[in-house]
Amino acid sequence: MILSGEFHYWRVPDKERWPALLRQYRAAGLNTIRIYFHWGYHSPDENVYLFDGNRDVDYLLKLCEEIGLYVLAAPGPYICAETQAGGYPSWLIAKRHLNIRHNRMMLWRTYDPLFAAYEVQWLHNLLPIIAKHQITEGGCVLSVQIDNELFETLKILPVGLRDQMRVLAKATRDAGTNVPLFTNDGFEEGGWVPNAGHPWGGSSTRFGIDLYGFDKYVVFAPSSSPKSWLVDGNYSLSEWGEWNPKTIENSMDGLEKTVRGFGGGAKESPLFIPELQGGWFNHYQLSHTYDHIHDYYGDQYTKLIVESSLAQGITMVNVYMFYGGTNWGALGDPDVYTSYDYSACIREFGMMSSRGRSLRETLLFAHSFSPYFTQTERAMKPSIETSIPHTLNTQRVAVNADQAVEFNFFRNFDRKHRSTFQVSMQYPHSFSLDIHLPYKTSFIGLSNYTADNGLVLLLSTLPIYLRMVDAQTHQEVWILQPNAVGALAFQHQEMEVTGTMHVEAVHQQGPISIIKFNKKSGYTLLETAKGKLHIIGLDAQDISTLYADYTLQGKIGLVAWGADTFFHDTMSHTLNIHYQRSQSKIHLLSFMPPKDSRMKQALDSLLYTTSFDDHLHERFPLPVNIPISAWKARSVDWDSFAWEPLQTRHGKPVWDSLDYLYTSGHVLYKTHFNTPSDARASLRLNVRHRATVLVNGQIIGGHTTYSHQLFSAGAKIGPDPWFLGKKTYDISPYLNRQGHLENEVIVVVDSFGLSRQAFIMNDVRNPRGVIHASVQGSQMKPTEEWKIAGVDVRRLEQPYNTTGFPDEHSHENDDKSSSPWQSIHVYEEEGYSFKVEKKGVQWIQCVFNDGLKSASDTMKVPLRLHLEGAMTANVYLNGLLIARYYGNGDGPQHDFYLPDELVQKKSNVLKMLVYTWEETVAKVVVAGWPVDPVSGNLDTEKAEYMVWKDTLSI
Repeated sequence: MILSGEFHYWRVPDKERWPALLRQYRAAGLNTIRIYFHWGYHSPDENVYLFDGNRDVDYLLKLCEEIGLYVLAAPGPYICAETQAGGYPSWLIAKRHLNIRHNRMMLWRTYDPLFAAYEVQWLHNLLPIIAKHQITEGGCVLSVQIDNELFETLKILPVGLRDQMRVLAKATRDAGTNVPLFTNDGFEEGGWVPNAGHPWGGSSTRFGIDLYGFDKYVVFAPSSSPKSWLVDGNYSLSEWGEWNPKTIENSMDGLEKTVRGFGGGAKESPLFIPELQGGWFNHYQLSHTYDHIHDYYGDQYTKLIVESSLAQGITMVNVYMFYGGTNWGALGDPDVYTSYDYSACIREFGMMSSRGRSLRETLLFAHSFSPYFTQTERAMKPSIETSIPHTLNTQRVAVNADQAVEFNFFRNFDRKHRSTFQVSMQYPHSFSLDIHLPYKTSFIGLSNYTADNGLVLLLSTLPIYLRMVDAQTHQEVWILQPNAVGALAFQHQEMEVTGTMHVEAVHQQGPISIIKFNKKSGYTLLETAKGKLHIIGLDAQDISTLYADYTLQGKIGLVAWGADTFFHDTMSHTLNIHYQRSQSKIHLLSFMPPKDSRMKQALDSLLYTTSFDDHLHERFPLPVNIPISAWKARSVDWDSFAWEPLQTRHGKPVWDSLDYLYTSGHVLYKTHFNTPSDARASLRLNVRHRATVLVNGQIIGGHTTYSHQLFSAGAKIGPDPWFLGKKTYDISPYLNRQGHLENEVIVVVDSFGLSRQAFIMNDVRNPRGVIHASVQGSQMKPTEEWKIAGVDVRRLEQPYNTTGFPDEHSHENDDKSSSPWQSIHVYEEEGYSFKVEKKGVQWIQCVFNDGLKSASDTMKVPLRLHLEGAMTANVYLNGLLIARYYGNGDGPQHDFYLPDELVQKKSNVLKMLVYTWEETVAKVVVAGWPVDPVSGNLDTEKAEYMVWKDTLSI
């Protein structure tokens, strides 16, 4: 089985953190990752392709091979992914004669050979690197995806272009790719299925790709639901309510029948979901954060929909996202702000949430029983029944294996929210077991399974999370979570029952032996003449830390629990351990005794235990607050900018920042005029997305044109009526009235990024910057036309790492410039505060040391930057733009992750571009992440998340 999680290396700006994250993927039970390769990230300018530093994908693929992860490679050229222009480079979008993604207009595509030539160029630069790592060459790459959600048909509309798909597939093969190719329909539409008939009729077969895949996003966050695309609501959390289980039932429970019904390759090939919802993203101008989204879905959601997929016979599944990462700089599109936490299994600051730990239970089960679970068929007449409806999703039976093991997909969507019911089975006479399964939870139950010691499990109403088998000694281990309701029913045979966990009397029902447990944890041994079945019960806390080392073929060699994270390094034969403040003991289960003398045998020669004797981690001083010093500021040096007159096209001025390649961050506009005789003047302005207006050096106000709705001014996705969104400013009070009568107007426009050209939209060239500006007043005399300035992203090694202000890296040590650095006073009280006035735009700089980095070999303490105040701030950390803060409410984010490996031991430089529409007090804090220990949600009443590191010899 392919059990995969999405990984965006370009959203992890510190390459040194890639290994730790990928080990977390492996430790979570995944055997594969899917990678979107970002064209624009690698190509700042035409004919420039960079694969060094944080873009070293050869290193990334080698890393996957070392850690033991397969790769599903998705080179685009289009990737969507809530990133600027869907991954296309800005220089490509600026070529206005091209039909981007072959779109002539919304809902209409015509093949553009000129655009296709650029697509082929990208693939021929990237794919030779990937080809070296194909599984056919002994590497990790299993398959290569063609484009992204490139529908062949959308309902009944034939929106796909065969020429486009043929050219992309041929280019991929020509670049040396010999592994299977796959596609991902936006949802199950049957596009590009090989050897299938035409969707609109006809007898001939059509062009198809090797493997058919389709994406599944099931439950939308209320603020992102299709209704929100059309109706403007306030999206109050009090109105969210709960997600409806019927949504999952209607979306998931007919997948197998639908996809197999497409015929052709879809009838026989593995059922494949390249993107299965693993959370959701969040937008500008909302009050809620990713923490609220995490709470909305709950810690069981991803487990539920993964198991609902497996119940449909899905054997290849990729969770999007498993770790979201960070939209540092201008990486994101208008749908998302700096954080791309996605409320995913691993939170942005690196903690595996309860959602990830719940999903791991399913993944470890799948590995444990992979000889039987890999190929199954739906049982048309299940051997079991439940006493209340909506509690048994389906039953699947192993085929082409030495046992016809039955897998019972229990899922409690009972409309009355009952949590206890009965499961009945006919063997040979009917018997029943009770089961406890809370509402909106699930597990995969086992029946008709013969253990290695010969015991036949007829039915289990307890979740068995994994098994470990030693075929030589006929020993088998089960890890389960006992409760007082559920039970195990075995076919009766002679066995000796010992241990600490089971009810003393084994209940007999004719030829059936029923074992129940009266403790939340413990040990029971079922010994037959042939061998031993060890049943180890763990409570919910220990289950949440459960780890198993498994081969890529699914065989489990060791099991551990009790710490935050484990990872078995097979190269060094060590078990790497990360443990939290509250954790003091770990347990290891293995048929082979560990070499480390600290591990003490605890039980029947299989269980070994050790404690962290010094307990220093329990005495670590809290909270984690980092001192900040060397505060200084300087004004933006407007005069140093290379202002240029607006270009013209067909006799009209060209305002759009795209035409100047000022596509990341801000773009700046300036004009001068003389004060009119009656001293009345106004500025008429239409911008996308945020305008800040300065008159004679003073900020007089600002506004944002942004919408969640289609066909609205500033639409985050889809059509944006450019003629809407105008605003008029009365600039009369700010004009020069005596002496020097010339006035200067500067308009600072902050773009949320290029739209991503999703599905059949044609929005990537929606206007950015100023759409139109004019200063109006009686007898007004302009002294110059409008001019423009910004940062041409083609001139940057990293085109997303800019505020758009040309002086962002100048005057670093120049105190003799026209805008020298000057020390500023800050107030120290639960952070650092300073006043921000409307006098202009300024740069603020400060420095901090992270003494905890001195102990980075023994502990990890992630840090956050916390900002408060009504100002706008773009923040660099050691040269990387890691935060875009909007204190006026345009963005909900106040806490920004400081990437672990970007933070240095000493002299970390924070440099902030700061301005405000209203006078305010800015507050800056560098601190740890105090979070709920289960969800990872920020909670300042809790202790900071941190882990200590240890290593055991295995």
